[in-house]
Amino acid sequence: MARIDLLPKYTVKVEGGSGCLFQPINDEYSYVLTAHHVISGNNAPSIIRQNLDENGNVINETLEIIGEPFSHSDNNKDAAIIKVKKVADIDPILRADLSSENREGFYLCGHPNSRVNNAYSWRENKVSIENKKQYGYREAELSRIATRSEIVGQSGGGIIKIEESCFLLAGIQKQMTVSDAQETLGRIDFMPLSFFDEIIEENENELSKLFPPYIGSFERLLNEIFPLPNLIVKRSLIQNELKRIATELCNDFSPATILEMFGEQFLVHGTEKSIINHKQLWLSFLEILSINQLHSVEKLTLEELKVLHKKRKLFIVDTDKWTKKIEDIFKTNLSDIEKGGAIVICATNEIETTKTEITSEEILFNISAIPDENNISNTVGKPFEDLRLINIFKFQSHIIQNAMSYSQMTVMNSNEVLRNTTNGII
Repeated sequence: MARIDLLPKYTVKVEGGSGCLFQPINDEYSYVLTAHHVISGNNAPSIIRQNLDENGNVINETLEIIGEPFSHSDNNKDAAIIKVKKVADIDPILRADLSSENREGFYLCGHPNSRVNNAYSWRENKVSIENKKQYGYREAELSRIATRSEIVGQSGGGIIKIEESCFLLAGIQKQMTVSDAQETLGRIDFMPLSFFDEIIEENENELSKLFPPYIGSFERLLNEIFPLPNLIVKRSLIQNELKRIATELCNDFSPATILEMFGEQFLVHGTEKSIINHKQLWLSFLEILSINQLHSVEKLTLEELKVLHKKRKLFIVDTDKWTKKIEDIFKTNLSDIEKGGAIVICATNEIETTKTEITSEEILFNISAIPDENNISNTVGKPFEDLRLINIFKFQSHIIQNAMSYSQMTVMNSNEVLRNTTNGII
């Protein structure tokens, strides 16, 4: 689970200010997103990430800069991107969708000057997102009033939200909204990520988009699919065959192209929109693509996904236990799935589950209302009976529970054996 004590690893000291780490669609470098005024006139600022070890000792990590910073061409937009040598452990921070309902639970993170003499200077302030401002800035209000002298130095710091399984970055702080002499509301101005998208568009040959690397290519996920935990019999052989199938699909499919075609269709009702970029969704999507291909004579195409969704469609929920979300699942638009089809669920924080399918009786026990008929295909008369509700892990679970069925599997017959023994499981 994402925790507040992990926030410092995404926060850096940039000269006399702060910055926020973010991993773009690139395996060669990471970004520090900051305010231009923090580095104005300095093309080689020092960047230090502070953390505490298990004994509470401060660890100062100096990050290596690649080239000169990139600043926004519009002087009214105080945004800058610094490329640094790849930082290995920052993938769980995603970009936040600043919708009208997504306003609470954010933190301003940074290294204020008020703590500059402390060995460990990191600080967070809880904030709520408020109104839009001139040039596209946003305003946020600190949950506890802080003076300008307390906040100075946090310019360039991230506005970050903690979700069930990840962190969401809404933007980068610019400054206090007004001086202490004018207001005591404790308001700050920050830059949404659109400012940084614009910098990237202006420098598209040198900068990569603000999405995790796997959004650009399924290949980055190949080594993480179908872990088959605790399977001893023929585990490597089964994994190799499934990975072979997945590898061939990578040439024609990517999360980016699927998102372009289907948008947010894979989110269960009530799920934060930013979860559409979550790694677990795309790991599961590559798995279900591979399962579809295993049971298809013809090579799958992107257009055929619309047809495949009538038989089985994947959805994601941000939770540690997918069975908590039955009510929300049946509030979701399920109209693509026809009678006899399957609602396939993956959960962000539940890699392996003990419950791989839910019966109609269990569904009825856990919901309080009949699904909206507009959310159900017209081929479905009794949604709780006509649609199967299963977890993505059901495929792996079936293989594990029937391990001896694979005892005679060889390299030559692995595809045929897998196809025959898993037909109709998902």
